[in-house]
Amino acid sequence: MRKKWIVVLMLCLSVILLGCDDKQIGEVSTIVEEDVMEETDVEDIPIPEDIEIQISAVGDIMVHGPQLKAQHHQSTGEYAFDNNFKHVIPYFQQADLMLGNLETTFAGETRGYSSYPLFNTPDSLADSLKSAGFHAIATANNHSFDTGKEGMLRTLDILREKGLKTFGTRKDTDEESFSIVDIKGIKVGLTAYTYETPRWKNYKTINAIKIPLEVEPLIDTFSYEFLQEDLLVIQQRVEEMRKQGAEVVVFYIHWGNEYQREPNQYQKTIAQELSNFGVDIIFGSHPHVIQPIEIIASQVDNKQTVVVYSMGNFLSNQRYEILKNRFTEDGVIVNVKLIKSGVTNQINLEEITYVPTWVHRYFVGGKAVYEILPTDDVIKMPMEYGIATENSKWRVENSHQNTVTIIESNGEATIPILLTRVKE
Repeated sequence: MRKKWIVVLMLCLSVILLGCDDKQIGEVSTIVEEDVMEETDVEDIPIPEDIEIQISAVGDIMVHGPQLKAQHHQSTGEYAFDNNFKHVIPYFQQADLMLGNLETTFAGETRGYSSYPLFNTPDSLADSLKSAGFHAIATANNHSFDTGKEGMLRTLDILREKGLKTFGTRKDTDEESFSIVDIKGIKVGLTAYTYETPRWKNYKTINAIKIPLEVEPLIDTFSYEFLQEDLLVIQQRVEEMRKQGAEVVVFYIHWGNEYQREPNQYQKTIAQELSNFGVDIIFGSHPHVIQPIEIIASQVDNKQTVVVYSMGNFLSNQRYEILKNRFTEDGVIVNVKLIKSGVTNQINLEEITYVPTWVHRYFVGGKAVYEILPTDDVIKMPMEYGIATENSKWRVENSHQNTVTIIESNGEATIPILLTRVKE
């Protein structure tokens, strides 16, 4: 079996992420007639089973110009992205809820496909995300408005047509920009926010693009300049999700400094506030490199929040050859396992595991091929993943070690965590 890198809480099952329902199983006896209870053997009363779910997430999914060329098939004129994900599908299949951050738009072919600084990707990427095993996609990031309002709305249409849940943006104010999904009977709330660039007059901006006033309510954003007032709005969002039944709140957030491998003070401040608001899991994106994982305690009720400051690039063409930065080739699949007690209805954190990934780019007949590889498996069986040269082997091993080192470098975590390596 494959190995995983596992983050195990020292307090393990004793740490409660969420509050329990006021109604306990013992209260059932108050509605059962006394004579029936006398005739019923206690051993015959079934004990409700616990429910275990795994929420998994990855970071930035991007399509740069060289990737567009690589995924284009001249014989058909079509674009296909399935091969990018084929080696990570077995890990996706273990998730009950698989999440990712789409850092591009689907504005359509007539607009012309493009990459940085304004991304527009073929719709077929959405097909590949669905077939790979994604269930829901975060759509709030600094490239959400690259193709304007029309492109932003069409992106939602395409994702939803493929059966993917969306969160972070919405089509109009009559619908919510967050999603609440039922996973084995546990209601999981999904919301996503992205940072703004400095405001221009009375307008919000993303990537220095002015957001029309009528579009502002359609994108969930926050400003570092007006952080305190925006945090109040975010608090109301969390409260609304709870009101609508969310038992677990997952918060995707686009934040931090690009290419910095440690969270900045804004990230730490925001993470603490989100924890205080009752957010259970924070998945970070945008730095394009991996940052540490921490477990922090709420200052309100001492409940725990999982914080993944940055999951790095899951798919992109940001490579050493271009940026002189090897860390942009690295990504991670983060898995958070939760257990809901059948007796108390409490939801506890069981474990956090992670799978280091690396984007392998190689050439066949002069044409580039991109594949996301699980590095632990590749190191054991390089030839099975097409790693044939000494340079490629070194790059996989280097990526793997970089990821392990940065994720395990969380000595400053508010709640200490123990990292071990175990077999599946």
